[in-house]
Amino acid sequence: MRIFVMLCLSLMLASSRSASAQNTCHRADVTSAHFIETLNMMMDTSQTAFRAKLQMPLVTSSAIVLVSDSATCARAGLAGDSIVKVFVPNAVYAPTTAPLYVIKIGTSFAVADLNQTDQSDFDWVFIFGPLWEYRGSMRM
Repeated sequence: MRIFVMLCLSLMLASSRSASAQNTCHRADVTSAHFIETLNMMMDTSQTAFRAKLQMPLVTSSAIVLVSDSATCARAGLAGDSIVKVFVPNAVYAPTTAPLYVIKIGTSFAVADLNQTDQSDFDWVFIFGPLWEYRGSMRM
């Protein structure tokens, strides 16, 4: 019985940690419309090389959609947080919990976190493959 209680407490603690680190997605707004419009423009034949560089699939406009599914948004948060490790392997940051813009592009994803303190005139959008492998980034 004691082992069972300890197991239950451990599971509750682990689930509360993962829940606190989960992200939500932004709802449709002017910014998401801009991202979707830009991604649609990338489906033009003149952008073939850039799409290839990001391993982004060629899709119709109906396959470029804003994500609202909580599980996908949470996964996007984990993937986005992993980007820091790509550029600064020893960096230690608290997980992002603020809403993200997550856009599905066929089987790939674009993720933007506008909650960063970056003062530039553009937003960084990170591209991930179907298994959430980082494929590159672009400015929008």
